[in-house]
Amino acid sequence: MGTKKYQVDLALRLWKLTHWAKRIGGITPFKQMAGLAASEKNFSGSFIPVDEEIEVPPSVVAPRLILEDYIKRASHRTIIHECFCRVGEGCEKYPRDLGCLLLGEASRDVDPSVGRTATVEQAIDHLDRGLTAGLLPMLGHLRIDQAVFGVRDFSRFLTLCFCCECCCVIRSGMRRLVDAYPRSLVRLEGVKVEVTGDCVGCGECVPVCPIENIRLIDNARAVIGGMCIGCGSCARACSRGDIRISIEPGSRMDEDIRRRIEAGVNIE
Repeated sequence: MGTKKYQVDLALRLWKLTHWAKRIGGITPFKQMAGLAASEKNFSGSFIPVDEEIEVPPSVVAPRLILEDYIKRASHRTIIHECFCRVGEGCEKYPRDLGCLLLGEASRDVDPSVGRTATVEQAIDHLDRGLTAGLLPMLGHLRIDQAVFGVRDFSRFLTLCFCCECCCVIRSGMRRLVDAYPRSLVRLEGVKVEVTGDCVGCGECVPVCPIENIRLIDNARAVIGGMCIGCGSCARACSRGDIRISIEPGSRMDEDIRRRIEAGVNIE
């Protein structure tokens, strides 16, 4: 069966090692070792832009509805009792008891001391709680979660994480791993993150980018590089509202997820 709570607690004592793992993961000879968790074969995910301020074109399936569809289609749903990232970092800003949601038959393997079975309604309530708290959903097929939660069949589950900018292991210090494995954590098709013409180059956005993808030109304007993963951390940090997240008309985010993240996975 799955990982026991006491095993999780022991692992969390070593949480700070994740910081070092991300720093050296893209460097030879550690890259191959990091690939066991971060290569495209073992990690495929995207942040889902669910925010009231993001206008969704009529021709596009709303991101929230995409997440609800995954919850409804899953043959089984398990809510993890606590967020390991926020517990490991000692988060004071966001709820530590708001953990991941595992979707699919393999989530039955999760030990009751670590997670609880949820109905469709309970899982959607959990989603709502995460969104209300200001957390960013990330849908992924992650080999590391198979090991962390002790589930047996990697092909029978997906993970829906609720990520905060301060503690989430994939929303900070990811530059080296994204450089090494650029197709693992990818911005959803049709999602645009743009700096408006009103930007004054204050620099608030620069330190919050988890992949160090923003720079200032002559201290007058922020420029977002081509590696953007669409997490929206920069837009949230900009007190002037000069960074905008938008969804292009005709975008097929749902198809992008099925093609890239759900490929080879059966959660029904």
